[in-house]
Amino acid sequence: MEEKKVKRRLNKKALLVILLTLYLIIMAFYYCLTLPIKNIVINGNNMVSEGEIIAAAGIKEYPPIFRTSTKKIIKNVEALNFIDSVEVKKSLTGTITIDVEEAKVLFYNVLNSSVALANGEEVAMDNPSIMGLPTLVNYVPSDIYKEFIEKMGEISPDIIALISEIEYSPDVKNDITINDSRFILRMNDGNHIYIDLVNFDNLEKYKLIYSSLKEKGVLHLDGVYAGSDTIIFTSFAALAAEESEEVEDGSSELSQ
Repeated sequence: MEEKKVKRRLNKKALLVILLTLYLIIMAFYYCLTLPIKNIVINGNNMVSEGEIIAAAGIKEYPPIFRTSTKKIIKNVEALNFIDSVEVKKSLTGTITIDVEEAKVLFYNVLNSSVALANGEEVAMDNPSIMGLPTLVNYVPSDIYKEFIEKMGEISPDIIALISEIEYSPDVKNDITINDSRFILRMNDGNHIYIDLVNFDNLEKYKLIYSSLKEKGVLHLDGVYAGSDTIIFTSFAALAAEESEEVEDGSSELSQ
């Protein structure tokens, strides 16, 4: 017996579905490939402007979002001063989000006209008035300077914001250095604080201590240890009275 050949009919519906699916895949790929950046969102910046970040990222002209290298954006933005880390997110709506984390800014060093950062870097800057930063006014030995930056980096930003001026002031008596890591902090509220590197975390107590002070004066936190309630404070009025007495005593001795 002869076998009958069965003619298979082309399933037009199935072919149409396949062609439509391929078309949608190609169009979706084309859409992603050519989709321009429509919106740029920058988060976390303070010292660095949005314009600087956008320029460094190379997206000023709003190029196709998915043809723009994420790695290249991160590398270029991290190369900016003050930037510690960068994260980039892209969306199908054409929005690119750049989240930056800036290095903690500590103080302005007048000797080298630079801003000291908590990560150990220094950024040259001619304008010392930016953001009302504390100002370091004199030379600090390199080993002490390095540790001072580490200790400052551990202090909360709201405490740092209260400091106006920093002066390296080792405790020297009769030509003998008693404490070579001591500093004077002149505060925006008018008080002066003696602090050393060993007790530097005592600076976090300042807000609480300040609330109990009734006069302006000099506060010694260089000899106060954690857990101690001892506060060594001398008002400016008392210091002036002591100086006046010393002058009077000196005058009396000369007249005798």
